[in-house]
Amino acid sequence: MSAPARPEDVAPDVAAQPATPEATVATARRIHLNEDWAATVVGLALVALGLLSLLPEGLVA
Repeated sequence: MSAPARPEDVAPDVAAQPATPEATVATARRIHLNEDWAATVVGLALVALGLLSLLPEGLVA
């Protein structure tokens, strides 16, 4: 059986990274938009454009 690996042998780049800063109010209040919400916003914008007849006729089947 081999000796257990040392942490610096397993992931030297992780050990070299500085610690993450503490969470602050400013970082907690940032808007987080994942791909599901982005797709929802784009879909609603397309529906609104279609209802307002701003999309070209050939674009929508």
